[in-house]
Amino acid sequence: MKLSALLCQPDSLKGCSLCCGLFNFNDISVKSLSKFLDEGKKRESSYKVHSEYKYEISEREISSYICPYQGFLTKGKPGCLIHPLTLGVEGRERSLFTSSICAKFICPAHTLLTDEEKSFLIKNVDDWYIYSVAIADPESYSFIYNYIKAQYGESLDDNMTKKVLSRALSVHGETLSGYKGVIFSYSVPEYNINKMNFCLNYVDEARELVVAAISEAIL
Repeated sequence: MKLSALLCQPDSLKGCSLCCGLFNFNDISVKSLSKFLDEGKKRESSYKVHSEYKYEISEREISSYICPYQGFLTKGKPGCLIHPLTLGVEGRERSLFTSSICAKFICPAHTLLTDEEKSFLIKNVDDWYIYSVAIADPESYSFIYNYIKAQYGESLDDNMTKKVLSRALSVHGETLSGYKGVIFSYSVPEYNINKMNFCLNYVDEARELVVAAISEAIL
């Protein structure tokens, strides 16, 4: 299986449900999103259809969608609670997009990241939230990846590599959390428009914060 097919649920430690609308809440802090994901199994077991759910938390993009059937599959591993690999049967017909759309969708990160970048991310990030930051803003993750490689090459051991990458993505996650516009995009053209507002290649202050965080993590 190609690495590009593994970004959604790459291993037993982490997962991503951004295409389910997780980063469409205005409050995308770890605390807020963890609470929403913790309640996922309760929502799934109610057997309501998607239109019966109303969220008290406001959304970044009202024309988009926040699927109620996302939650923690296991501790620290977000995903689809009605996917056949989770339930044992197909349950996505309750969702807005149904199985026919969900099964075929791939997010921009699959296209924009190289296999080397994907492999590096999967190997060195286990935290679901930090991992989601990289998937939501793949060009910023690419900047971080290339910066680490250019500055330190192969001189970092595995533990330090994980520490540096996680710290850099965590700091960028704070920048994304403070931005009030659309972050996750469903297509590459949409992402290319939105990224100008938060991507490290275009926002000097955000880039400087990440570079400083990398330097501090090395010390």
